[in-house]
Order: sequence, then C-alpha cells, then structure tokens
Amino acid sequence: MKPDQLREFETYAAALAAERYRVTCIRMTPGGESLAFVLDKQDGVTRGFTPQEIELHTPEMLRLQERDENIYYTPLSTGRHHILLDDMSQQKLDALVHDSYRPAVVLESSPGNYQAIFTVPKLGTVHDRDVGNRVTEQLNRRYGDPKLSGCIHPHRAPGYENRKPEHRRDDGTYPTVRLLWAERRECEKTLALARQIDGEYQRQAAQNAQQPTPQQRPAVEPAAATAGTIAAFQRHREDVLNRLPAGDVDWSRVDSMIAVRMRVTGHTQGDIEGTLLQCAEGSRPVDERGGHDWDDYAKRTAAYAFSPKGDRQFAELRKYRRQWLVLESRELTPVCV
Repeated sequence: MKPDQLREFETYAAALAAERYRVTCIRMTPGGESLAFVLDKQDGVTRGFTPQEIELHTPEMLRLQERDENIYYTPLSTGRHHILLDDMSQQKLDALVHDSYRPAVVLESSPGNYQAIFTVPKLGTVHDRDVGNRVTEQLNRRYGDPKLSGCIHPHRAPGYENRKPEHRRDDGTYPTVRLLWAERRECEKTLALARQIDGEYQRQAAQNAQQPTPQQRPAVEPAAATAGTIAAFQRHREDVLNRLPAGDVDWSRVDSMIAVRMRVTGHTQGDIEGTLLQCAEGSRPVDERGGHDWDDYAKRTAAYAFSPKGDRQFAELRKYRRQWLVLESRELTPVCV
C-alpha cells in the first residue's frame, strides 16, 4: 500500500507535469539556523528526480522527516516555468483567484498560510530566464512574498509535516502540508504577463543594438554633480560594498559597478562622469587615492558603463532597476540607454 505522501505527490505531479523534481531537506537547529541538503546531489550536481525515482526515495524521505527534516520539492522542466507564489494569506489567495489567475497547484503550507504554483510555457527566447524571474517577482510583490524573485524555487512537499519549531503543537505533533487544489493547466493570464515582459526585453535589445559604437558616439561633457547624483553614488557604493566578500576591495571595480547601476536607473553618461569626478577620490581610503588622473579616470569609468561590455551588463541588470530606484529614493524615470 502506498504511503499518503506518495499518493499526494502523484496527484501534485499529475497537475504540474514537470520532468524532474529536486528534493531539498531542511532542518532547523535549536539556535534557529537552517541546515539544508539536496537529496539527489552528487559531486556538486543536482538534476532532480523523475517521478519514478521519487517513488523509490519516498521511504528515505519519510525517515528524514522523522529526524525533523522539512521536505521541499522544486519542479524542473526544460520547456516550462513552474512559478511559485509563497507566503499567501487567505485574503491574498482569494484576491489572486478573483483576478483570474489560475494556479495548477495550491498548498496550505501551514495553518492559514498558502503557496500556489503556476505552470507557464517558456517562450523560447534568450530572455526566458529573466522573464520567469520577473513574472515571479511581480506576482509575489502583489500577492505573496515580496522578497521572492527567483523562478526556480523550492516549496513545501504536500503530505509531509511542516516541522518548523513554531508550528509544534502541545502534544508534540506538527501540521501536515495540505494539497488543496491540483489540476493540470496553464494560466493564460500569467502567460500574457510573460509575453508582455518578454516584449519589453525584445524592444530594449533592439534599442541597444541601434546605439552607436564608442567610436561613433559624440564626446560627452561631464555634468556638474548634484545632491541627487552624489546621494545615488553613495547609496550604491554602500550597497555594493555590503555585497562584496570581506577582504581587499578593488575600488576601480566598485566604481564601474556603480556607474553601470546608475546607467540602469536613468543617469546620463555626463551625470555619471561628473559624479565620479566629485566622489570617486574622496570615497576611497587615504592610501588608495594617489596615482590617478581623476579627470581621466571619471571619463573612462563613465564611458565603460556605455561601452559594449557595459551594454551587456545593462541588459543583464536592468531587472534590478526598480529595486535600485528605491535605493536612490527616486521615482520611476525613463532609462537612459
């Protein structure tokens, strides 16, 4: 006789029709630390399990649950996105359905807390990954977890217990993750959103392709730094430094990263050059300030942000534009390409 967890998986998998399923096990330590491992990972590589392999590994997964491991699935498909909406209240779930979004799977991950998974075909363009990430980001910002932005993301496995310490009942038991809805379908409204976002990427790529080469571009005059551009530089600098590993800092690399970010948020090459001229030297430790022609340095670093290499970085990073505008405390403005 099949265990309940395997029967739940079969119903869930029939709805999503993913090719493979990654299984992640996460245990919470008494100190609140999460210890995770991927069940199929070998030599640093994970491809996920086929549905048949999930059946073979179910007894092992049940044993892991008894060791207080939390079991998660990540559906993986070559031609489809499986987009997760996480951490939804009943009110947000109701709003999602009212707005004509149709998930393939709905889970109650803990009492009164819900997750939904959408199946959406990939569009077959070079932007597929970014499109999936942006769809995930936009839907979660409206209905779910605003911090979730990655399209490939684990969610709780139906039929297994949610063994977070805060969910432990007085009798020592834990709530089970409930499969509330499962139907094999693609959400037309989510697909329309994906097509809209892909169209934005296509238009931006065409616009970038029409930009003149550095040799063709007219000379750029540096603009005087303003309080706004100086504040933007300083906020990006702090954010970049917080994200770099501890140790020696390549200050020229930091400045070039800031220059590309400021291009993404709509600053002109002249704005960036003038701000670097005002800020770059003073932002460094005293022993890092010598040996530079700062006029030339500001000109070259700003030009880098609008070079072919800067164009590629711009295309990769423009998905963070809204986030960086918030960092700069600015409203949405047209992007300077």
